[in-house]
Amino acid sequence: MEVDKASAHRDNRRMTRRHLTQRMTAAALALVMLASACTMSSKTEVIRITATPQPVETTPTRPYVTPTPPAVPTPTVEPRAAIDDAQRALRNGDFVSAVTFFESVVQQSGADPALRASAAYGLGEANLREGLYQQAATALTRFVQEFPTDARVPQAYFLRGDAYLGMSQWQLAIDDFMTYLELRPGLIDSYAYERIGDAYLALGEPEQSLDAYAKAAEATRELTSLVALRERLAAGYLNAGQPAKAVEQYDAILAEARNGPYRASIMYQAAQVQINAGSTNAGYARLQQIVQDYPDTYPAYQAMGILLDAGLSIDPYRRAVISFHNKDYQSAIQLFNEATSQSGSAPPELLMMLGKAYREIGNWQAAVTTFQNVIDTFPTDPAFGQAHLEQGRTHFLSGDVQAAIDTYLAFATNHTDVPEAAEALWRAGYLYSTQNNVERALATFDTLGQNYPGTSWAQEGLFMGATLAYNQGNIGMAAQLFSRLATIGTGEYKAAAFLWVGRLYQRDGKEDLARQAFQAAAAADPGGYYSLRADDLLHGRAPFQPPAAIDLEADEAAELAQAEAWLRQTFGIEHEGPLYPLSDELKADPRMVRGQELMAVADYAAAEDEFEALRLDRRDDPLATYQLALFFRDIGLNRLSITAAATLLTDAKIEDTAAPRLLARLRYPVYYKDLVLPEAEANNLDPLLMFALIRQESLFEGLATSHAAAQGLMQIIPDTGEWIALQLRWPNYHNSDVYRPYINVKFGAYYLRWVLDQVDNVPHAALAGYNGGPGNAIQWLRISGPDLDLFVQTISYDETRTYVRRIYEQYSVYRWLYGVESVG
Repeated sequence: MEVDKASAHRDNRRMTRRHLTQRMTAAALALVMLASACTMSSKTEVIRITATPQPVETTPTRPYVTPTPPAVPTPTVEPRAAIDDAQRALRNGDFVSAVTFFESVVQQSGADPALRASAAYGLGEANLREGLYQQAATALTRFVQEFPTDARVPQAYFLRGDAYLGMSQWQLAIDDFMTYLELRPGLIDSYAYERIGDAYLALGEPEQSLDAYAKAAEATRELTSLVALRERLAAGYLNAGQPAKAVEQYDAILAEARNGPYRASIMYQAAQVQINAGSTNAGYARLQQIVQDYPDTYPAYQAMGILLDAGLSIDPYRRAVISFHNKDYQSAIQLFNEATSQSGSAPPELLMMLGKAYREIGNWQAAVTTFQNVIDTFPTDPAFGQAHLEQGRTHFLSGDVQAAIDTYLAFATNHTDVPEAAEALWRAGYLYSTQNNVERALATFDTLGQNYPGTSWAQEGLFMGATLAYNQGNIGMAAQLFSRLATIGTGEYKAAAFLWVGRLYQRDGKEDLARQAFQAAAAADPGGYYSLRADDLLHGRAPFQPPAAIDLEADEAAELAQAEAWLRQTFGIEHEGPLYPLSDELKADPRMVRGQELMAVADYAAAEDEFEALRLDRRDDPLATYQLALFFRDIGLNRLSITAAATLLTDAKIEDTAAPRLLARLRYPVYYKDLVLPEAEANNLDPLLMFALIRQESLFEGLATSHAAAQGLMQIIPDTGEWIALQLRWPNYHNSDVYRPYINVKFGAYYLRWVLDQVDNVPHAALAGYNGGPGNAIQWLRISGPDLDLFVQTISYDETRTYVRRIYEQYSVYRWLYGVESVG
């Protein structure tokens, strides 16, 4: 089943809009100055180091002009409608249009004052996010002057402070942030003081900067960013000649941090500071703790070197383990052998490391001998089976594949009761297949399925063997292995086996037996790819067959009532009244308060971090998770809303198509439909396929970035974005444009249509091409033909194979939620 992307987004998701470049400029300058200006004594002449002023922008650096721009509103446009259009443009990343819409309302002196105030404030934000800092400052100044009693005046000062940062007007920025702190104290003080610290550094005033950073660290904020701030503050104190205060910051980090490698790195930094400051005993004590508690980290290797140079002793085995984990294999081997010769014996886990170290330096025979020592000496230890596997792997890596196979087979034959025996048989079968010894591979996988039916290795081996037999034209063996897998398999493998059994029956013209097999497949893993494929075959649906029509509207009131009744019953919630409003506890949570305030000052990345910390903390509370899912949806934090809804349904162990429709729609939404629907129509694409693709790529988060540097809603790689811009003749294209949803969806739709045209309009091949490259997709399609099941097995990239299957699963939910199967 689909796993929602959530865990790793924070490091990959950063704001890239130009309205944040002023923070980046100040922060970059701060890093330089922390290493220099902070060392100056207050009694000496202070040399001020200032940043090279950025040119003040009076016009956009480059216009963001679309081939089909929205109609320019006239000054007489209805104010409410214009503001709605402006907010939509902001959400879609079309900040220039937002400026135009807001300005049209501001210019209407007779308009409702409340609407003019909202437009004036929005005008400042829109200019800021477009990177038009002078215009932003001017708009916000006008807002403060014309609407002095508006509740948003404090936030306007904060926004104007960000604009001044972008203009390198450091003192003006400081003044505005201080004004904000006077008007709205105790909310996002940490974020305001951090900006003040940046500005003071840019002015060449390190003492004031450190004071501001210290206040920022003392105030509350989300932990990850707070830890980063404390690291920065520690560096500042160190360069200012205040090592004790630097150590205080490191200790404050250690009081919160739980990640082992990170803790080791912070402890090492603190130890170095103490040693350099003359507190050698305290520093050495920290280094010894690193060596003892975190031997598998690089700081342990560094600490070991310092301690040994200082004449302090470390247990030889501990030194050997640290050297091994840091890939100093020669030292590890020497230390292992020295320690073993002194004690006369070694525990099995250390001998396993010694064998691997020999293997890493290419001493194959010594590695095999060491693993054999484990086998002979520790026949009842868990390392016994692992030593056999490592011995076989050593033969394989040395190039002696037959020796590896023989090792695996001998172990599996002679030690059937050892847990690793099943894996050994799988490895032998796999190696036979790589040597094109299909007969032996199939026989080995068959034996694996018979002897170890309850293991995952048996299921994987039977599937691999059956697929291999089918590809070789050995239909009888394929049927035998698929049938056995259908009998012993569970979940996904069981569904896959029945699906292929049904297809083999179809091949022989046995339609009734095929239908029974497909029914069994559909029931084996509801919601999973193979079960969904079987259901489509049962109902005569082609892969990715669109419904007759789509309906994206919903009766939210009715669905809300249904969802809340289900929540009460499923989770035993006894709360009286409607469940969806945020509880008083959630409203008062500091992370909620900070997040909402950060949203108001357009620091959306920081706001999302605060809200994510709150969501994770309350993930085991179904009522809070439900409330947050709706709250996040309503404020436009799509990824967080989807993840919260997914948590609810996963915890309830319910399939999406059996869940209340409201919760299913929260998990599978149609955000940005105002962008998707027109582009789908213009490119002759199924809009539900586009929604499923966007969900898989980014969880509808416009600022998402993948490990492959793909960007935005539809995850467009920079080179691909440049190519698309050329095809569309997009004016003044920059790579950051694809973070703007209105551009990203247009580019993504164009590219998906182009890939479809390259693969004969076969949807699953187009998806494979979108993810794994169109050239690869063309080759896979040429091998398999248009048959989806054969195509999926032909894909040679694991990631792309999974990608196609996941979108198939998600598309099925979208079709169920929004499809209309008959019209008329």
